[in-house]
Parts: sequence; C-alpha cells; structure tokens
Amino acid sequence: MKIPAYIVLRGLTLILIAIGLGLVSLSILIQTSENSLLQYRALSFGIGIILLLIAFIGPIRVVFHGAQIPVEIKRTIAIQAFALPISGIAFIIAAIIDTSNYVAFAYIVIAGCAIYSAIFGFYVLSKTLPNTFYISEMLSILKSTGITGNKKNSQADQAFQRWTNGGSEGLAIGKQAVDGTVVKLDGTEVLLSSFLSDKPLVLNFASYSCPHYRKRIAELQELMKNWKPLGVEFLTIYTAEAHAENGWKLVDQYINDSEYTAEVDFCFPYAKSIEDRKKMAEWLISKKNLEMPVVLDTIDDNLLKAYNSWPIRLYVINDGKIAFCGDQGPFGYNPSSLNPTLEKLMK
Repeated sequence: MKIPAYIVLRGLTLILIAIGLGLVSLSILIQTSENSLLQYRALSFGIGIILLLIAFIGPIRVVFHGAQIPVEIKRTIAIQAFALPISGIAFIIAAIIDTSNYVAFAYIVIAGCAIYSAIFGFYVLSKTLPNTFYISEMLSILKSTGITGNKKNSQADQAFQRWTNGGSEGLAIGKQAVDGTVVKLDGTEVLLSSFLSDKPLVLNFASYSCPHYRKRIAELQELMKNWKPLGVEFLTIYTAEAHAENGWKLVDQYINDSEYTAEVDFCFPYAKSIEDRKKMAEWLISKKNLEMPVVLDTIDDNLLKAYNSWPIRLYVINDGKIAFCGDQGPFGYNPSSLNPTLEKLMK
C-alpha cells in the first residue's frame, strides 16, 4: 500500500502534540489532587528507563557515531537525541521524588519535549517531502544508509564522503559563479558562462537515479513554465548518479515510476565515459518528458564538486554571481523555494 511519508510524519506530529497536551493536563491535575502518586512511580520509572535506552541506542548513537545521512533526516534525529533523554530523566525524577510540584514540573518538561520534537522535528521534515514520496521509500533510504549498523559499511556515508567531502554547504550568495566546461548532448564542449545573459539563470544539478528529483520534476517544469516567458533561463547539468548500482543503491526505488518495466532494465552504474552520461541524460529526457535544456558535467565531475551539488541542488545565477543556493538534496531540493528570489530579481 502506498502511504505518503508526509502523512505518517504528520500523524506522528499530532500524536506527540496530543501526548504533550495530555501531560500538561495531568500536571495540572497532580497539583490540584490530594491523592498519592506512589502507585504510578514504578510505571514512571520504567518509562524513563525505556526512553533513555531508546535514546542512547538510537538517535544519540546516530548523531555522534552514525553514518552521514541526508541533512533533514539527521536534523530530525538530532532533535530526538535531545528530547528523548530529557524526557527519560524527567520521568525518572517524577518516580523518585513523590512531591506533587516536582512531578508536575517533570511532566511539563516532558510535554515540552514531545511538542518540540513534533513541531520542529517530524512536522518540519514532512514539509520537505513531495506528496508522492512514500513511507516505504523513506524506510528504504534509512536502511540503505546503514543507520542501524556500522558507519564503515554505510553506502550513504561512503557516497557523501566521495562526492561532498562530508560537507553540505553550497556556494555562498553573492559569490562569483564558478565557470567550467560542460558538454552538450551533441558532444560539443562549451563553458557554463556561455549560458549566462542579462537575465537570471536557474541551474538544476541532478541525475535520473535520484528518486526525490524524479518526484519534483513536475514542480520544476511548472517553475520554468511560469518564469521562462518572463526571460528567466533554465539549465539542467546532468551529474554523477545519486544512487548508482555500484554506489549508494536504493532497493526498489523505481517501482512507483510510470516508466518502470523490470528491475533488469533499471540498473544504472556510475558513468565511465561522457557517452555513458549522455545516455543517462537522454534517458531522463525521454522517460520524464523533461523540457529543460540539458548539458553534461565533465566525466571528472568538475562543476558538481565546484558547486557541491551532489546529489541534487538548485542555484540561481544573476550578473555572474550566486543569487540563490538551495539546500543540499535530496530533501533540501525544493523548486518552489526559488520563487521569492526570482520575484525579487525580475522586478
């Protein structure tokens, strides 16, 4: 069953908010009640221990010793790494100190942690996901990162280190845009600067094997439909594959795409030549009806590295300088986030 991941995350958000509000109500009841809390101490202590164990086995370990994973997911996990142990300690304090004021305060702290992790963790993450990104796909990404295992065995960690040197920042706004060679689909080598004009240029760094990009293509084409008639130029630079068969492979990532036929037809390794990369770019154009002009990064991946654009990233160049730098993909890739910048530049 195809369950959109954002629905699951927003469901978790509502559950945590409900738990938080319930604990606030309970803290008020505790302060106004004359009944002893002794009968709940064992339960409170047990919950506290369980939360601490979950925190140290899960999010805390991932934050300090885990593999590199997409920024938005890691941010959500980091919030849980803060909220879970604080909540666990608060439950234990509530069990040890049989004083209504202390117990009520502990429950208020836990409520705050639950609501904080809901709004700034799960809800914020849900807003980065397209409607067609399913929970099974998110679980596949988490599994593929080695998030529950050894960092050394993580395909995701190896890929991030290979292509980004572990960094997530792109070129700073206001910095001179890096020039470099790109290859047209007819094999002609030209400079990226040859595409610059007196109008803004949207640069889309991407590859077919990134599922998040494929799910955002319609939004990207809608952006181009709205702005190209006004003079904004668009260019896709086809880069190294995000999820190559011999790299950070995602199991069953293509089965929800309309063009999918069989697994044997969807095995895409890293390009060994510019001709290999050209074939993948033409596959993308054909299968996704991409209307945007496409050029190829060199086989040395010079522009991908210069713009720190792996796995996917969006830029706007204006007057030869960076006017917009999108967040690192996959989940930081959001075509609609370009609108405020383009509106400002096209006034």
